[in-house]
Amino acid sequence: MECDLKEKVIVVTGATRGIGKVIAEKFLSEGAHVVINYKNDDGAAIQFTEQIKNYKEKYLLVKADVADEESVKRLYKNTLDYFGHVDAVINNAGICSDNYIQLMNLKNWEKVIDTNLKGTFLCTRLFGKQMIKQRKGKIINISSLKGQLGSEGQANYAASKAAIIGLTKSVAKALGSFGISVNAVCPGYITTGLNMGNSLKTNIACHMSLLDIKYAQDDLINFLVWICSDKMNGISGQVFNLDSRIRQGYEC
Repeated sequence: MECDLKEKVIVVTGATRGIGKVIAEKFLSEGAHVVINYKNDDGAAIQFTEQIKNYKEKYLLVKADVADEESVKRLYKNTLDYFGHVDAVINNAGICSDNYIQLMNLKNWEKVIDTNLKGTFLCTRLFGKQMIKQRKGKIINISSLKGQLGSEGQANYAASKAAIIGLTKSVAKALGSFGISVNAVCPGYITTGLNMGNSLKTNIACHMSLLDIKYAQDDLINFLVWICSDKMNGISGQVFNLDSRIRQGYEC
């Protein structure tokens, strides 16, 4: 089944590193116009644009902190000024700052909640307004199995991802009558710069082969292509778990 993304405008937050980078690259290869958002790593952004220079005017690079309202307004304005509309937003930007809750300070709690949850809220609220005008659009929020299962030493991260699921279901009810679908995706374990230094997560990865991790990444990317295409319309307020290892007893 072919999923046609040609000429669709897709915003991907946190898109110059990790899985966001892979998502942006895949969408460009599928013919989409992609707004590539990043927060502050100019070096990674420059390096990525070198890799995708053949796509030229097919992408727009925007430096903006999704946890900051004025930055999100700039991301929104730049997107519409350059492309004129938006078909889908993938709220992918996320961070972790792990520690056991007895040792977790308020700053580490707040910065994870701000980026992961507040950032998703701000982007959803603003881009949702444009989608209401268009009477169509798709919002995909990257959550986590940890938001459903919990995770030792990651109370802030798990709480933010659980809240994203609640946000997804609530916004889906509010925007459904405008032809806008809102769904959450919980991918399987994928090794990125976000988690490779965490010993608890490394233990998970040790139970998996490199092929398992590659499958998890491919499952996520292929699913996002499908959900952003016109092949999937009318499904909203859902949480998609893309991890067969739940059945095998692993948590991600």
